[in-house]
This record gives sequence, structure tokens and C-alpha cells, in this order.
Amino acid sequence: MKKHLLELTAAILLAIISTIGFSVQGNTGQQKKPDADSLKIYITKAQNLAMLGKKAEASGIFTNLMLNYPDNKESVQDWLIINMKKTPTGEVEAIKQLEDLQKLYPKNTGILFYKFFMEAKYKKNEEALIDCELLIKLQPDTAINYVCKGQVLAAMKNFKDASKAFDKATKLNPDRFDVWVMKAGALEKAGKLNDAIASINKAIEMKPEYPANYYNRACFYCLKGDKAKTMADLKKAIDINPTFKQTARKDEDFTILYGDVDFKKLVE
Repeated sequence: MKKHLLELTAAILLAIISTIGFSVQGNTGQQKKPDADSLKIYITKAQNLAMLGKKAEASGIFTNLMLNYPDNKESVQDWLIINMKKTPTGEVEAIKQLEDLQKLYPKNTGILFYKFFMEAKYKKNEEALIDCELLIKLQPDTAINYVCKGQVLAAMKNFKDASKAFDKATKLNPDRFDVWVMKAGALEKAGKLNDAIASINKAIEMKPEYPANYYNRACFYCLKGDKAKTMADLKKAIDINPTFKQTARKDEDFTILYGDVDFKKLVE
């Protein structure tokens, strides 16, 4: 069950940079600082140059944007994509390359954001946590930074502080159902089942068609010893997605029901 609760929200970003390895270039762009309305124009121009094989010129534009727009992640992402090398050690080397970029642009939150995910992917949790704190210092009112912190704290088995980080994220942005799910997972691990149920309830309100939410709540109710609510939620999850039958049969959260006739009938 836990696999549904603490997965990375921005895992797709890791997929984008999954084969990174690149050389750091300085700010070679000569253009003047663009105004906000021109940001997209410059990004599109650089993307087009990259497609034409003019990587150095494109990189210059992106590094100029990193300096002038320190909170823009797209320029960092595109810079990474056009400078990546496909090598066996490319991803690990990418962390060092991002560190070098960070020295050039110390206030660029996009660099910190990507560096965090690379560190988290390779379980460099202490380094990742430091980057989360730097992100929070630079952007104290940005919810995703607290999600990042919660994720790395959960990976470090510090579920009490992880739940606090997710709580801050939901206060800053209560509209992400997946963050409520992560918060629920951390609360359950911290032994706060009632709070975990309250959090997963919010996710269910937002995504009533999502079967994993009912499945997770069924697990919480089972851990509390509430068979009736466990069976009701598990049935909802199975009705939407029958594959949860097989998942439930092997889930240790349902251990106390393994010999129960009703449970066996439901998951057979």
C-alpha cells in the first residue's frame, strides 16, 4: 500500500533528465536583460537554435536567462537537455555539474530544484535536504519546496518532520490531491492514524474516482481495527480497479483479516 503514498510528485522531471551528463558553460549570452513579456520569446529562440544544432548559442541564451530570471525552471531544464551526455556515469556526474552551475548562479532556484531531484534519486538525502532548505530560504511561500522537503525527510524515515513539511505545503496550496496523499502516508508512518485518515479524506474529496485513495484509507481503517470501514473502502477500490484484489491479498496492512471469510471472498 505504501507505494501509493510517498511517491515523488515531480517524478516526470527525473525522467526528463534521466541520462544527464553535461559540461558547464558560463554566461556566454550577450543580449540585454529581457523583460518578463519576452521570456517565452527568448526560450523559444534558444530551443529553435538547439534544434538547428547551435548548442553553444542556445546555451548562452539559457544561461543569460538563469541570471536574469532566477526562479524560472524551464531555462534550466532546457539547458540541461541540450548539454546532456549519455554515459554510464552521466547522472552521477550531473550532480557535480549542477553544483558548478550553482556557483555561477547561487540564487537560481531552478538549479537547486533539479539538483535536489538528482540527489534524491541517488539517495543523497542529506545533500538533498540542504538544497530543500536553501529553496525554502529563497522561496518561503512556494509549496513545492516543502513537498521536496517532505519527500526527502520521508526517505530518511523522519516521518514526523515529513508530515510537518507536507502540512505546510497543503496550507500554501491546498489544491494538490497528491500532496494530501503524501501527507497521509507520512502521518500513518508517524503513528497518527486519525490525522492520516483526515488527510486522505481531503484527497478523496478532490479525486473521488481515484481508487488508490480508497485503498489507502482501507489500510488505515484496518490498522485501527475497523473492519466495516475497511471492507467498504476496499470494495470501492476494487469496484473501480479489480487489480487491487491481488494487491490486498499480499498487503501486510490487512494481516488481521487474512483469515476473515468476508475479506477472502472480496479479494478472491
